[in-house]
Amino acid sequence: MAAPFSYSVEIQGVSAASSIWKIVISLLFIIAFIPACLWLMKRFQLAQMKLGQSDIKIVNVQSLGAKEKLMLVEVEGERMLIGVTSHTISHLKSFSSGSHSFASVMEDVGRESASDSKSGGNIK
Repeated sequence: MAAPFSYSVEIQGVSAASSIWKIVISLLFIIAFIPACLWLMKRFQLAQMKLGQSDIKIVNVQSLGAKEKLMLVEVEGERMLIGVTSHTISHLKSFSSGSHSFASVMEDVGRESASDSKSGGNIK
């Protein structure tokens, strides 16, 4: 009677070890599967954006903080600078299609504000 008992304990030990390995392999598969799915979703979204003939294009994004950013958006040939926060989207300035680059416009704004502060004028 002692022999069958030791045999059953040995089989349970082997099955317990194999079930632990099955769990570890399953967890590794899930951990690898999640990033793979996220990568595929991102790739398909980019493909949809390229295939879709959208009239709205995001030209540039500048982060200003954790939840604030400036976005330069082009809609039907017109560029708009918008401010985006977690609660609002504000239109800041529009640029015609033949206007200067964003950097040159920002320099002009800087010069205007500097001349206003020197002359004591109010900032618009």
